[in-house]
Amino acid sequence: MKNIKNIAVMLLMMVFATSCILEDDEPEYDVVGAVGTISALTVSNTTASVGQTVTFTATVYSEHEPATELRMNRLVGGTASNVTTRSFTSWNTEDSYVETFQYEIPEGSEGTTLTMQFELVTESNFSTTRNITVTVNP
Repeated sequence: MKNIKNIAVMLLMMVFATSCILEDDEPEYDVVGAVGTISALTVSNTTASVGQTVTFTATVYSEHEPATELRMNRLVGGTASNVTTRSFTSWNTEDSYVETFQYEIPEGSEGTTLTMQFELVTESNFSTTRNITVTVNP
């Protein structure tokens, strides 16, 4: 009698354990605060001279909601100043996008390192940033 109870308990445990493991449906969830991604950021020349134009290339995507803007900012002392903004009127969440920006090295920046910040903003106004530097020749 005791063996039958033990076997019954073991069978019940196996049924409960497999019902948890073999669950086919994933729980539904809502994405709150969808943030895009700047997956790659390059500059045509990491060392430049005053007056020279450098090209920045950013590969971006946002898979949960459309992105609305890609901003190029210059960081000075931790403060971002917007240089230019690229606005998006249509966005496919299945694709990544490659955007290029031109920037002329300004007067008075000889011998410094410029830090450029790229900021991707989504419809819900969440953003992600990525920085890149350019050394300016003396």
